[in-house]
Amino acid sequence: MFTIDQESGRHRLIGLESSQGETPRNFNIDPSGNFLLVANAGSNNIVSFRIDQASGRLSPTGHSAESPKPVCIMFRDV
Repeated sequence: MFTIDQESGRHRLIGLESSQGETPRNFNIDPSGNFLLVANAGSNNIVSFRIDQASGRLSPTGHSAESPKPVCIMFRDV
């Protein structure tokens, strides 16, 4: 996890979070900006994390879905 300095644009590491699986292949932030989903190809699962809007830190939601070899997380407009 990183913060971005608004003046310089520089990134600063603020922490690490496990993908809760093996071989994370892709991740994406949902359209609301509140959740990050990770596709773990090695463990055949997609795991969700809540994004703290103030700090940018992630916390596991405890929810995951089985998916055979997930490689890409995409959201479609409805």
